[in-house]
Amino acid sequence: MLRPVFATLLHLLVAASKLMAAQRDDNSNSITSVPRWQPQDFAFTNAVAVDNPFKVQFTAEVSGPNGTKLVLPGFYDGHGIWKIRVSPTAEGEWSLVTHASLPALDAQRARFLCVPNPSPTAHGGVRVDPQHPFHFVYEDGTRYFPMGYECDWLWALDATNSQLPTINRFLDKLSASGFNYVLLNAYAHDTSWRAGKTAADDYGPPPLFAWDGSNEKPDYSRFNLAYWQHFDRVIAALNQRGMVAHLYFKVFNKKVKWPAKESAEEDQYFRWLIARYAAYPNVHWDLAKESNGEKDLNYKLRRMKFILDNDAYHRPITTHTDLQAYDSGSYNDLVDYRCDQIHSNWHASLLAHRQQHAWPVLNTEFGYEHGPLGPADRTFGKGASQSPEEICRRAWEISLAGGYTCYYYTYTAWDIIRPDDTPPGYAYLRHLREFFEGTSYWLMNPADDLVSAGFCLACPGQEYIVMLKQPAAFSLRLEGLKAPLTGEWFNPYTGQRTLAGKFGNGLQFLTPPTNWGAAPVVLHVCQHSE
Repeated sequence: MLRPVFATLLHLLVAASKLMAAQRDDNSNSITSVPRWQPQDFAFTNAVAVDNPFKVQFTAEVSGPNGTKLVLPGFYDGHGIWKIRVSPTAEGEWSLVTHASLPALDAQRARFLCVPNPSPTAHGGVRVDPQHPFHFVYEDGTRYFPMGYECDWLWALDATNSQLPTINRFLDKLSASGFNYVLLNAYAHDTSWRAGKTAADDYGPPPLFAWDGSNEKPDYSRFNLAYWQHFDRVIAALNQRGMVAHLYFKVFNKKVKWPAKESAEEDQYFRWLIARYAAYPNVHWDLAKESNGEKDLNYKLRRMKFILDNDAYHRPITTHTDLQAYDSGSYNDLVDYRCDQIHSNWHASLLAHRQQHAWPVLNTEFGYEHGPLGPADRTFGKGASQSPEEICRRAWEISLAGGYTCYYYTYTAWDIIRPDDTPPGYAYLRHLREFFEGTSYWLMNPADDLVSAGFCLACPGQEYIVMLKQPAAFSLRLEGLKAPLTGEWFNPYTGQRTLAGKFGNGLQFLTPPTNWGAAPVVLHVCQHSE
């Protein structure tokens, strides 16, 4: 009587064993779905104690559709966990295999499926448009008009609050104001003009240091993970809003004691930034803010080459304000676009820089809007501050030369941060971006010879933009029109529009609206402005 019972039990055990084996096979074959262009971390553990986990050699070969091959550096993220951060660039199946100096981390594999990204802000990385090299375009072909905002110490806000309440509120305000390109330091320590902790809104020195130790006694061989995990959240918050993070590797006038040039520690730091942030499609690299502060040009060229060699995603790279090197052509084959700090002759200097090389040109520091109390209401002691209206006028001068701008507000640009301020410049710069996104600006080139006064951008025969610093009568020469074009006046301060009439070929004599006061005035002539 026992044999049938035993046989039944044995049968059940065998069936259960097969089921468990099948489940294990299903789990081993399971595949993670990752939206296209969305950073995804793959974590690998090592239980063996390591003297310095930051020095462990750890990379991955990543393979994707159409023969895509990426070699990505990994990074240690605490608690015995190393990560590879991946951002798939094409839909389909992907896989990765790790290579490491630790056996437990070596030859580890993972598979994932890249699926469509549902986010309305996901368009891939921003690139220089190969068809129109003075301008930018997303990977998916969507046009991108950068409206820059300098906030060097953005990451210093909410340093001990993972929910980022202040940063999220601040970025929502910036995004609503038209800013879609934020310049920030990977680390900055303090300013010379507001040294030390002078008030609650003074974030220099910042709450967290980027390495172990302190700025006075740093241990460059180890990173402060609390700082960088917070920085991850900041970059992710920008990415969620479709805002470019223009990330400075170094800054030469903010009291940082950097690792020795081209030392093992500096290489480790550069690889660290690339490993953590190259997967974010919104990241642009900048070798250094105040790059002219480093006099060794060959060192800068080698550092740029180092970034290019280690970033498999080839995020755009530039460097801030290095006039002599830019003018000599030293950067022509290394950087993707030019960033300058020009404080006068805004229009003429931009035109000259476009002539030197065919790439986008950004005047990333053309003025500093003062606080609400007037010119003396500023966080820095030397130099002049400007009114919101002057900042607006300069921005339009740069834009009418076919360039791009970056806005500075004295209470958010550096280590003094008042994120709840709403200076008038926010609205002025929003009007500028909204205006240009209603044009075919990428098809237009400077054409000041077509107007008797002011500045002009034109796609001759199709579209024209004219800007005057102050309203005055002027003439505009139109040639090659196949049909009459419609003109519209635009007020840069208010965003107000009014029709200017119909125009055909020939010299047009125009008078701006007389009831807009002394504000600058813009004329837009095209086929679709009604």
